[in-house]
Amino acid sequence: MDNPFERFIQNEHWKVPVMFGHTSSEFFSVPKAETLKELKKMAVDMFGDDAGAYMELCEARCTDIEERKKRASVSSSEYAIRVATQANADMVANTPMYYYVFDVEIPGWDNPGTFHSVDLWFFFETLAKCWRPFVGKHYDLARQMCNYWAYFIRSGDPNGHDSTGEELPRWEAYSLTAPYGMLFADRSEFSREEPSELMRFLVQQYFKKNWKRVHAE
Repeated sequence: MDNPFERFIQNEHWKVPVMFGHTSSEFFSVPKAETLKELKKMAVDMFGDDAGAYMELCEARCTDIEERKKRASVSSSEYAIRVATQANADMVANTPMYYYVFDVEIPGWDNPGTFHSVDLWFFFETLAKCWRPFVGKHYDLARQMCNYWAYFIRSGDPNGHDSTGEELPRWEAYSLTAPYGMLFADRSEFSREEPSELMRFLVQQYFKKNWKRVHAE
């Protein structure tokens, strides 16, 4: 019982492999500010003496508030995942964790983008149940994703062979020194893209404010 995220970062969870992931366009947090003055006040309220560093990361020389808010926007899902994985490492739990980002072109008259839960059709391999005009690349990706999930469910490690007999692209475990994951787009590939400087700052701020609570006995 209790908040699952809080329990997780306090290392109060089963020590089993975990898979984290999100789509590329869901759940973005945008600063609630209508003017530059309001944005600065928000920064001071949230980050205190580090407010200046935050404003620099949001491009302090940009005077357009909407552009500043856009640059200050971050994925809430990615933020939660990176906090959780750092807490896991700090606790020396040594639990293998695997991270992915789903960034597939989703067809349809509505140009929906990668909305929340759209990846379910892929890792359950049920594209044919949907009205959207998926084509070959989508079916190839869905087959690979379903294989990754099946291997992970069976053994705690998503790596293995595709049903074609070929080895799936290697999916390495996430760590603080290698904060990378799989990118599911036109194909499956392991991405070594670093988290943004803004994301790093926000994660550091979380632990700066919550160190005692995260490290509670």
